[in-house]
Amino acid sequence: MEYWDVYNKKGKWKRRAIRKGERLKNNEYHIIVEGWILRDDGNFIIQRRALEKKSFSGMWYCSAGGSVISGETPKEGMVREFKEELGIDIDVDELRLKRIIIDKNTIFYIFLVHKNISLDDITLQAEEVMDVDIADPIKIKKMVEDKTFIGLDYYEKFFGGIFK
Repeated sequence: MEYWDVYNKKGKWKRRAIRKGERLKNNEYHIIVEGWILRDDGNFIIQRRALEKKSFSGMWYCSAGGSVISGETPKEGMVREFKEELGIDIDVDELRLKRIIIDKNTIFYIFLVHKNISLDDITLQAEEVMDVDIADPIKIKKMVEDKTFIGLDYYEKFFGGIFK
């Protein structure tokens, strides 16, 4: 069974944890990490979520992401998600925090990694990921418009900040 630490809106641990799926109370938050791998050619590694996923099944998404489990820092959770979902070893020092977004009962940590990864280097976690591809921000924007890519409000500022 997976447990999540509970935080206040400022990201301070409230000294308790809940079971995955348990409802958070008002003014309680858990942490989700999203990681984007940017290659030297200007393309991102993107993943397609498995059809068995409860939310956004079959949709394209950032390189890797998920909930931080109890006892982990956001960076440790991000490293674990890259390893689990894509079979890729990312060092904590390679992670660049680009944004923190608070939405409903979730604090999102958005990370960027500059690393040349070939699709051949990736090993998919079948229960989480059904496919991977490469895409530039223009292709990702088109996929969001076509509703095949999870559309989130931070993308415009995120991509604009990277490609100034």
